[in-house]
Amino acid sequence: MRAVPVSARNLIAAAAFVVLAACGFQPLYGGQSAETLANVTVSVSGDERLSYLTETALLERVGVSQGDAGTLSVTLRTRQQRLGVSADGQATRVALNIRASYQLSGRNPARGRITERVVFETPREPYALVAARSNAERRAAEMVADAVVRDILANLRQRAQARTRPDPAPAAYDPLEEPYEGDGPW
Repeated sequence: MRAVPVSARNLIAAAAFVVLAACGFQPLYGGQSAETLANVTVSVSGDERLSYLTETALLERVGVSQGDAGTLSVTLRTRQQRLGVSADGQATRVALNIRASYQLSGRNPARGRITERVVFETPREPYALVAARSNAERRAAEMVADAVVRDILANLRQRAQARTRPDPAPAAYDPLEEPYEGDGPW
């Protein structure tokens, strides 16, 4: 048999897996928390194009509903902010600020709010400007969908861990902390 060379990369990866397993690491996107989002109906309202893109991105992450496990409702609010202005008064960079409020109804309700920001350059050519804004909206929708799913899963994971955590042990008896009759002003 021929000896298989072991690269440093493989050794580091193996060591990382051992360390993560030893500390109780659990992936966020797996387990019972992720199953909560498996059959929810997704509804996004707000800016028409951004709502469509965000709903599509959310469906890519949670899947199309096969049952009635609840509803994930997301409301988007957008604001455009000029960051750079040229000498002739035209914006050279624009920030697209998105605030998303979400509410998950069903067996494990959750709600929250996230904010994302996408910055893009504004070229002078009209078609290039439309393409730059479309690209920024697509990136913003992906970021909002990722943040909403991550926030919900983290919230559900924290609640699950709080339910399974044992009650803290009562404090140890310390006789020095008990007052005695002589305590008081000297």
